[in-house]
Amino acid sequence: MEFNDNKPIYRQIIDFAYSQIMSGAWLPRERIPSVRELSMEMQVNSRTVLKAMENLQNSGIIEARRGLGFILSADADEKVAGERRKEFFSVTLPQFAEEMKLLGIVKADIEGYLP
Repeated sequence: MEFNDNKPIYRQIIDFAYSQIMSGAWLPRERIPSVRELSMEMQVNSRTVLKAMENLQNSGIIEARRGLGFILSADADEKVAGERRKEFFSVTLPQFAEEMKLLGIVKADIEGYLP
């Protein structure tokens, strides 16, 4: 995985997990890759992956199971969708609106591009 400088690596790992969950690659109530597996796959320090996993656990998206590692919670997809909505409205949309303003784009200009 290639990381960018715009966001801390642990946040990019969380975004990766969100993508895995939303795409169905990681299924509810199923085991997800371990900290060690992810750190090897992503070529990052295991502490960085652990920080991302702790964040996901604190959000109720994953659960630690003794002897199994981490599993995806039953409603992980709903929680991830909620988190992504929050980020969209607090970060993405304001950035988009600012870019529209800078470029002189009005709502009518983009209506044909929206579903």
